[in-house]
Amino acid sequence: MRTITKLAVILVAAAGCSRQAPPPRGGYAAHMAAADEHSRRADAHRQAAGGPHSAPNLDNYQCGDRNMSDQLTSGGERLVPEVPCWDPTEESAERHRAAAAREQQRARQERRAATSLVEAEIAACRGISPEEVDHSPFAHRKAIAEVIPHREGGQVRGVRILFKPVLGLSAQWMQQAITCHRARYERLGEPPTYLTDDPTLVHGATTTVTLNGGRLEVLVVTRDDVAANVALGRAEDLVRPRTAVR
Repeated sequence: MRTITKLAVILVAAAGCSRQAPPPRGGYAAHMAAADEHSRRADAHRQAAGGPHSAPNLDNYQCGDRNMSDQLTSGGERLVPEVPCWDPTEESAERHRAAAAREQQRARQERRAATSLVEAEIAACRGISPEEVDHSPFAHRKAIAEVIPHREGGQVRGVRILFKPVLGLSAQWMQQAITCHRARYERLGEPPTYLTDDPTLVHGATTTVTLNGGRLEVLVVTRDDVAANVALGRAEDLVRPRTAVR
């Protein structure tokens, strides 16, 4: 029974080693930094692999645990097969080459992710004037008529922001402006200091723009209480009277 338990521990450990962590979240700079790090690791593995005539390094490889192989038996049969002793230099170099290929693939994935963030921002902001790109559409505080907490199941899950009639302001324009700033926010890595007056720039928030009775309405829905309170608090600050600074 003890040998079966040992084998189970080994198999579980092996399965855990093969599981990969989810890719890190981040903006353009974070993805590019990660890509550079993966490329550096790939170069290190390629260097460690050496040339075809590198001298053997016996410390890099062992022929398996023969004692464990002999001990793990059931009914006289080995549960763990004996590991062959390949050429240690060739085996070590091959492992480093495989690791280099994996790191290089991850570097390419990070660079593609960085590029996609830039492309998404360019596409989302196309047609929005540079002046409007510099600030949130919610910076036009005088145009905001009302702020209403959005509740689901009795819990605050976001906010509804109603605008006064503004000449030329359409639901389509507002949706694009919000999408533009969202794309820039994500490209920058969702920094908490970016447009802190914008209630839509909260992690995980979704935004819907509609036109009801001639009034434009922006609905911001969040995933949790913290995000909901941040979005609601930002929206309420938009209609709160400002104190004159002298």
